[in-house]
Amino acid sequence: MPSTDLGPFEVEAPDVLYRVARADQPLRFSQIAPADVPLPKAGNRFDVPGGGVLYCATEAAGCYAEVLARFRPSAAVRAAVQDEDPGFMISGGVPADWRDRRLEVQLGLVDALPFLDVEHEATHEHLTTAVAREIAALSIPMIDVGVIRGPNRLATRAVAAWAYAAQDDEGNLRYSGIRYMSRLGDHECWAVFEGTEVREVARAPISRTNTAMQRVAASWGLNVF
Repeated sequence: MPSTDLGPFEVEAPDVLYRVARADQPLRFSQIAPADVPLPKAGNRFDVPGGGVLYCATEAAGCYAEVLARFRPSAAVRAAVQDEDPGFMISGGVPADWRDRRLEVQLGLVDALPFLDVEHEATHEHLTTAVAREIAALSIPMIDVGVIRGPNRLATRAVAAWAYAAQDDEGNLRYSGIRYMSRLGDHECWAVFEGTEVREVARAPISRTNTAMQRVAASWGLNVF
């Protein structure tokens, strides 16, 4: 059950999480390149400099939303097409080769610590103090949903770095990762910190008829090949 104390809000991860990743290393923890650390638009939202993060979701659809978003035609592309042919409807496509090189994996966490819930207002208040120097340097007055789901990776990585190093009163690590919501829909996601034991439960190739993938693709008008 979630904690009810004031301060950072903590939750437990589900027994099974989903991940869509490259078939050669589906459970590889991502690591941000040193050159990308100071860049506000580089890397993933909760990457930790010097540490690894495994990105997962509570449901498979959440994974597909995160990985298929790149195939959506941008507003600039759509505007250009409309200028040339106002009646033409543009749609993106998911290549068969993209599917062939990836797997849908179910995984479980072994003896995981709690996760920091960065969607909760009590967490926002706590983090505004905990990373005050970092966000003040970015001219951010307060941690809120807009910051947590926003495009500035320097802010979200400051949050991740604090959570990654946070300790309890006995000096033990406090969190196994971060619970957050996707900016691409109502999908619950999990950033699992390196050091948390992960076990694979099941894996499957991504067929063209995959229900979760097709649901996300259809909502965005994407064609799956």
